[in-house]
Amino acid sequence: MLFLKRIVTVLALIYLLLTLLILFFPFVRTSTVGIFSAYSLPMEINLLLGFAWASVGVVGLLLIFENIDSGLLRRNVAKQDQKINELKAQLFDTKKPLPPPANRPTPYPGPGPYSAPTTPPTY
Repeated sequence: MLFLKRIVTVLALIYLLLTLLILFFPFVRTSTVGIFSAYSLPMEINLLLGFAWASVGVVGLLLIFENIDSGLLRRNVAKQDQKINELKAQLFDTKKPLPPPANRPTPYPGPGPYSAPTTPPTY
């Protein structure tokens, strides 16, 4: 779904740029009208320019609202991540350390049944 959304966004940007080229640059407009001059009348050209302006507005609004939606979603995810981190910190802070075991063996048992010889060996 994300791939399809990105493709639509890229196509909308390309369409918007091409339409703005046709609307704002007269030489591009005359060349595109020249391509379709056999099929259109001047009144139809004005109608098509009106539709082009309307489509520029719609596509522009589409891109603006899509960017706003994306920004709001990113902000929402950041807030949820922050809330998760705060809850983890609270859980870590409220954990009590384990009490030491009562019958714990001594770390160094001391001299057992086998003790070190007191005199050095003779060779």
